[in-house]
Amino acid sequence: MPAPSANPEVDAIEQAYAAQVQALFRQLITNVGDEGVTRQGDEQSVAKFTAGLAIAKRARDLALKAVAPIPRATLAKARRSKRKAK
Repeated sequence: MPAPSANPEVDAIEQAYAAQVQALFRQLITNVGDEGVTRQGDEQSVAKFTAGLAIAKRARDLALKAVAPIPRATLAKARRSKRKAK
């Protein structure tokens, strides 16, 4: 698990991501057990896990980007652009 950050939103996002990966893994175990020992069953189970993992990673990355601090230079540029537009 990642080290705690100074941003509680980042910590919450990372914890939610870890919980989702755990849930996906538990589901993979269930699927493998339910499908029996077949190559096709294993491939289907892994495909579901891989798709879920990709979605979780994308959601985590989007959320982290949303809570990332905005650099001061970007803020100053946005303010200048806003003043020029008026």
